[in-house]
Amino acid sequence: MLRQISKKRQITLPPEVLKDTGSKPGDYLEILSEKGKIILIPKTVEDKFLTDEEWDKLDELVKKQRRQGEYTLYTNAEEAKKHSRKLMKQ
Repeated sequence: MLRQISKKRQITLPPEVLKDTGSKPGDYLEILSEKGKIILIPKTVEDKFLTDEEWDKLDELVKKQRRQGEYTLYTNAEEAKKHSRKLMKQ
């Protein structure tokens, strides 16, 4: 299969290639170059910030705050993580 690189340095992967690798739009690919070749490797990205159990606990804490009319707005992700950790310690 032949694909042209666009002016924005993009290519479109054929659906049959994505199907063969089990990839779909939104998935991640690791990109390597080796001896003049481009290698794409499908990857799974997991959020290691919290375990599933911790996410469940945090979800319950947030629902409790909402029921009490409490809302928190964050200016960045680090601020949200810091607050989440604080909630988890309660």
